[in-house]
Amino acid sequence: MKFTLWDEYEDWDGLLALLMDSETTENDIVEGDARTCFHEDWTTKSYLLDRLEEVNTLLYACVSTYSRYNNVVSPEMDDSWYTIMNKGSKVQRHRHEGSVLSGTLFVNAPEGSHGLAFTNPTIPHKMGIRSPTPGQDYAHLEEVQSGDLLIYPSWMEHFVPAIECDNRTTINFNTYYPTYKMKQGD
Repeated sequence: MKFTLWDEYEDWDGLLALLMDSETTENDIVEGDARTCFHEDWTTKSYLLDRLEEVNTLLYACVSTYSRYNNVVSPEMDDSWYTIMNKGSKVQRHRHEGSVLSGTLFVNAPEGSHGLAFTNPTIPHKMGIRSPTPGQDYAHLEEVQSGDLLIYPSWMEHFVPAIECDNRTTINFNTYYPTYKMKQGD
């Protein structure tokens, strides 16, 4: 589900500047000239949105709307991180295990950047049968603009093809059901 938030937040330039000056981590999921604060080991988390209360509130309102629209229990916000990609960089195909819903807020989506490419989860079950019907493709590339938010089920595999711009900047997040998280800690 796509939300257009450009008019809902006033300081996109300040947010971009803050992210450009933020700490980075090493990881293998982003290839090329890119920076992130994502922790790939899944035991350490960034919790970027904890420092961005107004943005966190705005994103959680969208998670709640998504949940109501899809008639599912609204999960809580969990880990969050930024990613800044430059020309030629890409993100490998992956999914967000241990999460309910995931989201990507496009803080800066210059011309030549991409949104997310979502893979079709039915492809492995087609056993070589292909159809020219829309939605049957291997992947759907969702194009975005600055201020757009994509929320999607965390099991949905996605990737970012190589981009042709600098400073494609996103804030990404995962969610969880509190009872599941408590049981994991037992």
